Amino acid sequence: MQLSLTLARSPLESVRDALLCEFGAQRPVARMDPISQLVKSSISGRTPDAVSWAAFLRLRAAFKCWEDLAQASDAQVLEIIHDVTHAHDKARRLPMALRMIQARIGWLSLSHLRALPVDTARHELQSLPGVGVKVAACVLNFSDLAMRALVVDTHVHRVARRIGLVSSGDTTQAYHALMGMAPEAWTADDLFELHWLMKRGLGQMLCPHEGPRCGACPLKHDCAKIGVGHSADVLAWRPRGVD
Repeated sequence: MQLSLTLARSPLESVRDALLCEFGAQRPVARMDPISQLVKSSISGRTPDAVSWAAFLRLRAAFKCWEDLAQASDAQVLEIIHDVTHAHDKARRLPMALRMIQARIGWLSLSHLRALPVDTARHELQSLPGVGVKVAACVLNFSDLAMRALVVDTHVHRVARRIGLVSSGDTTQAYHALMGMAPEAWTADDLFELHWLMKRGLGQMLCPHEGPRCGACPLKHDCAKIGVGHSADVLAWRPRGVD
């Protein structure tokens, strides 16, 4: 008698594989230091990437070092990041967060997080002003800490609900649910790639808030909400590279 043993696959693996076939491998090209990543991610919420990157570059040009940003007034920071969403709140909280790190560590650094379990490091970051689960995961995964944390932004959260990976709940609940599905063998680079595939590939190119291109989606046969929203855009879809 021959027994066949089949290892159960996580639904997240199936999603990742389908998106990889569509968009190809997406690995990080370069990683910033954790403080720079904290600054960038702290001003990025609910803001288009082009706007937040421009604001980050203005901050980097305006201050000789991040220690100077920590001592800057709210008004100084606001003038530089005025065009990001919720700029007043971010201009107040960002220098405060940097000062809190200095008070805790003795200098402005997050390198000690590398030696901590990922959840402990995440909780420490989330105790800073303006840092939620998304910003904390950005610092842990995108920076040169390169830790196993999936960045669940609004796009990843939306498509995860649409395709049935998570049910209703906030970003924190979605983070824990998706991390629970991630195979233990997946590295920080694998989770970086999954974020890119779910955000850029699926969330922005194929399944935006309105006008999802369901006919072009590699997950259409398994999607719980195929045709959700204004799907007339499906009729206008053309393969990449065709004008």
